[in-house]
Amino acid sequence: MSALKGLAWIVLAFVPIPALRAEAHCPGNVASVPLHLVNGYQIIVSVSIDNSVPFDFLLDTGAQFTMIDPTLADELRLRANGSVPVVGNGFRTKSSAVELDRLDVGGHAVFHLEALEFDMQNIRPRYLSLRGILGEDFLQQFDTLIDNGHRLLCLDDSDVLRTKPNGPHIPLQTTSDSTRMPQNSLILAVRLADSGKRIRLKLDSGANAPVLYNASWFKPIDLIDMNGTLQGTGANGSQNAYVALPPQDVEIESMHLHNVPFFAPTKDISNTLDFDGLLPITRFRRVFICHTEHFVVLETY
Repeated sequence: MSALKGLAWIVLAFVPIPALRAEAHCPGNVASVPLHLVNGYQIIVSVSIDNSVPFDFLLDTGAQFTMIDPTLADELRLRANGSVPVVGNGFRTKSSAVELDRLDVGGHAVFHLEALEFDMQNIRPRYLSLRGILGEDFLQQFDTLIDNGHRLLCLDDSDVLRTKPNGPHIPLQTTSDSTRMPQNSLILAVRLADSGKRIRLKLDSGANAPVLYNASWFKPIDLIDMNGTLQGTGANGSQNAYVALPPQDVEIESMHLHNVPFFAPTKDISNTLDFDGLLPITRFRRVFICHTEHFVVLETY
């Protein structure tokens, strides 16, 4: 199994998601899976493991692998399956792997999935009942629509959902000069209009603010803070300092996002990853991901 890339949460600011008054259902009569939002940005979904009762998992398109808290793995008596190196933003460690006979989300099941044991204590203080993270190894088995406006997850293993989203098909960057980037990473090629710089951003439902890993590309702006920085918490519990960058106009194919407020860690970690930053899914009203044909459709508010 490849090493996990880009797992990080940053306690900065969040983008509010306005409520929409409309009947909530997935397009094309695809079964709807309810989502709920906590802490302004964390997307929570109910997950059943090996026909268990449902547990709350964080929906995280930025995580290549599904992760489960060791306490839950013990409760369910999951089979151990060796260890796997885990690489995140600014840390390296190893994690035990466990075998899931069946992972079920709203009647959509994937069988014989290998998951990583990952201590949720670094995330749980912000959501006490969190027991795991639903990653791209599960989501990539389906066409996926994340409807932030209606708080819905739509999963489809046919071609029905693929014909419904309106908007340009934005290609995912599925190859890299480096073999470090897993093929299920949701990487977009974008251009920062102000500087003309072309970069690669990961489309991440686990992030709460846009991030660029190399602050030296831009002159940080002054913050109303005694140290001139903001503090963020990494997935491994480490405290990291971030600086605010000048807002950027971002071009993604024919889509234009104006005045995007990026943040950057004070320590440059860009050389350790195969992408240049994170773009939160909560910035968009709806995000459709076609894993088979490697494209996304982004719908803004």
